[in-house]
Amino acid sequence: MNRAGLTASLFLATILVVPTGVQAQETDDRPAEATESSAVDQQTSVDRETFNYPAGTRRDPFEPLSAGDELGPRFEDLNLSGVVYSPATGSIAILMDRATGKRYRVWEGDVIGGAKLVRVRAAEVDFVVTAFGVSRQETLRLKSLDKEQGG
Repeated sequence: MNRAGLTASLFLATILVVPTGVQAQETDDRPAEATESSAVDQQTSVDRETFNYPAGTRRDPFEPLSAGDELGPRFEDLNLSGVVYSPATGSIAILMDRATGKRYRVWEGDVIGGAKLVRVRAAEVDFVVTAFGVSRQETLRLKSLDKEQGG
C-alpha cells in the first residue's frame, strides 16, 4: 500500500469512528433498541499491511543472527596451534579457540563454525569463511612462523 492509500485509509477510519463517539455524547430520545441496531449495521473494515521477503539465497533478516553453541566457535577466536602435515594420508590442522580454550582437529573439507578448511600446508592453513552470505578467504599461520616474519 502506498502512502496516499494509507492516508486515505486513516482518513476513512477517522470518519467512521468520530461520528459514533459524538452521537454517544448527545442526548438521544430514541429507544435503546433502535440505537443498538444502528450501531450493529455499521461495519468498520481495517486493512493491515503485510510483508513478503523473497530471500532467495540471502539470509532472512527476520531470523536471529545466532542459534547458540551448535554453530561452533567464531573464526576470529581461532588460533593455529599445530599442523600434522602428511600429503599422502591427509593433513590435520590443530586449532585452539581463544575464548573457551577448547582444541579442534580439522581435516581438509571440514567445517568449523562458519569456516571451511580448504588447504593444509606445513606451517599454515587456508579457510573459506562465510558470514552473512558473504565468503572470504583467510589464512592462519603458526605463531612461531609469524614471529620470524615480524608479524
